Amino acid sequence: MRVAPGRHDAASVGDEPLLLARAAPAVVARDRVAGAALCVAEGADVIVMDDGLQNPGLRKDWRLAVFDGAVGAGNGLAFPAGPLRAPLAAQWAHVDAVLVIGEGAPGDAVADAARERGLPVLRGRLRPDPAAAASLAGRPVLAFAGIGRPDKFFATLRALGAEVRDTRRFPDHHAYAAAEVATLVQAAARGGLALVTTEKDRVRLPADMPVAVLPVTLAVAEAAALRGRLAALCGIA
Repeated sequence: MRVAPGRHDAASVGDEPLLLARAAPAVVARDRVAGAALCVAEGADVIVMDDGLQNPGLRKDWRLAVFDGAVGAGNGLAFPAGPLRAPLAAQWAHVDAVLVIGEGAPGDAVADAARERGLPVLRGRLRPDPAAAASLAGRPVLAFAGIGRPDKFFATLRALGAEVRDTRRFPDHHAYAAAEVATLVQAAARGGLALVTTEKDRVRLPADMPVAVLPVTLAVAEAAALRGRLAALCGIA
């Protein structure tokens, strides 16, 4: 199904597809082959598949494995004992390049392991939107997030100068209930705080909820090399 942001919501297509649809046409599909076929039918000559390293249904022209620098491969174990969907040793053969986002020894270890296997390593960082960052600097806030690592979001707020007086953590992709929304609004009002969350969380919240958002973009240090590689893959001179 092609995502239509004005018609679909996070409950029907997911939060990340709604965000991806802002950048380019987005398709959601339980069957990745059927999803790719729809992309082609919609006129696509390039398909970017998110979160499908372990999916063997499609042949990939280029496979980029992304790691959080502060987490890396975690404890190195596969679910449910660890964060990996498959043992890392078995996945290296299916990876063409590695992108490490943010600093940290765990990410450095993954980068070293990739280089030992002859894989190119890219380094990136999340860059807060300047206007949003300026509006939050010095402001007392109640920050909340339902993402993979909420503490990363809270640290970003503190780094840009926001006064993070209170924080609330929720599971990744959390579907906020009406009672939870009311509790957040009431807690912020009692403390004289502004509510702030991520773009990913915002699409799962009521449109009329009074909450500030901190958008971020990914800045890749080797951006020129990455663009060149993608252009070559796409046959662009």
